[in-house]
Amino acid sequence: MTIAKAIARAWADDGYKAKLIADPHAALNDLGVDVPAGASVKVIENTVETTHFILPVAPNDAGELSIDELEKVAGAEIINGGAWTGT
Repeated sequence: MTIAKAIARAWADDGYKAKLIADPHAALNDLGVDVPAGASVKVIENTVETTHFILPVAPNDAGELSIDELEKVAGAEIINGGAWTGT
């Protein structure tokens, strides 16, 4: 997964992390992610004191989604070994 690669690179490379925060389109493009023109991408870093919870756009009225589909839409994979680190 390319987003996971961006996260891993940002953790290992302060310069890439700064670029990812300042210019997400260019930083993601460096890894082969083609962000559509006009799309807005914001990178927000969690801290020890603050965990950001991103509420995704609600699914359209095309029908009910399964739990697996909802997890994919919501990005349910937790990076820190599967453990919740929020407060």
